[in-house]
Amino acid sequence: MSKASKKGQAGHPPAGPADPAALRPAEQAAGKQPAAEQPVAKKPSVKATAKKAAAKEPAPKKPAPKKKAEPAPRLQYGVLALRLRGSSADVLLITSRGTRRWIIPKGNPEKGRTGAEVGAIEAFEEAGLIGEVWTRPLGTYLSPKHLPSGRIVPCKIEVYRMDVEEVLDDWPEKGQRDRRWYSLDEAAMLVGEGGLVALMLEVNAELIGR
Repeated sequence: MSKASKKGQAGHPPAGPADPAALRPAEQAAGKQPAAEQPVAKKPSVKATAKKAAAKEPAPKKPAPKKKAEPAPRLQYGVLALRLRGSSADVLLITSRGTRRWIIPKGNPEKGRTGAEVGAIEAFEEAGLIGEVWTRPLGTYLSPKHLPSGRIVPCKIEVYRMDVEEVLDDWPEKGQRDRRWYSLDEAAMLVGEGGLVALMLEVNAELIGR
């Protein structure tokens, strides 16, 4: 063995990788700072992710309550019972049996009868009138109907003109209603339905202007 080999064996350790720990004091002496250890980010659990997603989703809205549909108006037929006086006319009004309001004779449809025929029958039964009812309606108006139960239902009244020829002293509903003649202008101030008022004033204007 050579001297060099012996020297190397006696005075120097064999070459190998440097110990990282042994370099730290030298690095500190040179002013270097050891690298800071980075914290490892924790992965959110599946349970936590689900909770977070659920928190972001808005709560489902409750459906708005459905509005109750209003009943369709019931159809009735009535007559504007006129007694002509030159260029004007009087109209006969009767009182309702329940509320005692001033109204015109009217009734419900009947199978096999036209609106004009029903109007003629109601004029006889409710007011004791006989006359000629025109087959073409004057128009319609809306009116509340008070039922015996206390409930109020809307009605659409189809109105026909009646030229009165005879007024009976006795009739089926005598004692249940009052009846009275008024001028069309006066009657328009007594009835409560705006559509009926308009019909009366329109008929009155036509009679005056004929």
